[in-house]
Amino acid sequence: MSDDYKPRDGEDDAAYLQRLVEEAGERATAQAEKDMAMSADELIEDFALGVMRVCDDNLRMYREALGDDYPEGDHIDNHVLHQSCGELFFSLSTKEDAMEAVERWVDHERWCVRALAQGAKHLLEHGSFNYGPTTGEEYD
Repeated sequence: MSDDYKPRDGEDDAAYLQRLVEEAGERATAQAEKDMAMSADELIEDFALGVMRVCDDNLRMYREALGDDYPEGDHIDNHVLHQSCGELFFSLSTKEDAMEAVERWVDHERWCVRALAQGAKHLLEHGSFNYGPTTGEEYD
């Protein structure tokens, strides 16, 4: 573990926790500023690269554990993909060209990127993954 994530000399638990919270806030602010400066296409590409990296890492780990015969494909936990769609939507929601940009990604060659783009598109259109009895709205 990095020394940044250990209490410093003379730092009690409360001060350590406060420092971690402040550092996390600073990182989140820096990321938000970076996201604001990016175009909608750049944001989608950034998220897509992250999702593909997760899938590639998962495939590598499965093959190491289960052998090289493990089938090709994108492997990502549903909650990771769901969270990525939500975070992408949040960042895209401030972009005027978000819908046009996401439309360019919904037919990507990789399943994980298509799912990310389609999830973000759904959120841009409806604002939620909830439907039916929860919201009273039905989707086609």
